[in-house]
Amino acid sequence: MPSAQRGSVLRLGACWGVRYYDENGVRRRQAGFETRREALAWLNRKLEEVGAFRRGERPRPTEIPTVKVLVANFLAGHEVDPSTTTKLRHELNHAVHAFGEKPIDTLTAMELQSWRMTLPTRSRAQLFRSFKQTLEQAVTWGLLERNPAERIKNRRSPDGRREQRPFESWEEVEALAEELDPRFAALPIFLVGTGLRPEEALALERRDFDRGEGVVSIERVYSQGRVKACKKSDRQRRRVPLRAKVLEALDAGPRRIDSPLLFPSARGVHIDLGAFRDREWTPALRAAGLDHRGVYACRHTFATWAIRSGMHLHVLARVMGTSVSMIDQHYGHLLRDNDEYVRRLLESWDEQPRASRAT
Repeated sequence: MPSAQRGSVLRLGACWGVRYYDENGVRRRQAGFETRREALAWLNRKLEEVGAFRRGERPRPTEIPTVKVLVANFLAGHEVDPSTTTKLRHELNHAVHAFGEKPIDTLTAMELQSWRMTLPTRSRAQLFRSFKQTLEQAVTWGLLERNPAERIKNRRSPDGRREQRPFESWEEVEALAEELDPRFAALPIFLVGTGLRPEEALALERRDFDRGEGVVSIERVYSQGRVKACKKSDRQRRRVPLRAKVLEALDAGPRRIDSPLLFPSARGVHIDLGAFRDREWTPALRAAGLDHRGVYACRHTFATWAIRSGMHLHVLARVMGTSVSMIDQHYGHLLRDNDEYVRRLLESWDEQPRASRAT
């Protein structure tokens, strides 16, 4: 690639955008300019900046971006699906609100640490991680010599974990199901019986359900109003066996021929989880006389009961579509309840004849 480049300006619907190659030879885009002249002026400045990077020159102090500009450029070059970008933009808005007009080379570890402690407890670690990632990109771009946040510990606070209260018994789950609209009665039993994430269950189609083999295949998720396919290499893409209670609940549900979905809404489209929680789930819990818990508590219930039954963590991780480390992080404390189970396994091995151990 030649050391000098021209880039290009292009029309993008109602606005203008530019394309160019950054200092690493990666093709980039920037959009949102109201006029072609504005886009061209921005492009010329950017090309001068890229040329300086390639010559090994540090940006002049007046060219060091503010936090607001850095975040905008980071998001513009963040090539992921739109829903993830939207989530990241929301997370970075906290940093923009706190440091928006501050040049990034004036940020100090002390003020970042102090700012971190002002963030909401439950989301503190994730919000700080997103901004730390953005500052690291500034180092990659040559705007900073060192990330001021790199040595700040960012552990998740135990108090920040949303409490997930498992159901105590199948009787509680069935009491909830009885209070739900018959169209949704199978859903809590299905979620508790399989451990699926709600966004996985709501994306299921009838073709994913094999009644003969008693399994369901996870191929996609429904999240933030969009259906997204699971990658072939992703743990989330898997087959989950269905226990008798789940099969009975599915068989008892009303037949819908107006939708391919296994759990359609009243209109035959994907269920909006937020609306379902407010209009159906919470009132049903109240009517059943049960303590409030979120829909995600069904997955927590599955994991809790599986561990207490003695299921191996590797098997549980495969069924739940996650890693063993995540299972151990969230549910490892429950293994204390399995002391007797572990003891029985080890003593059973000790009592076996040596010859049978080798086979």
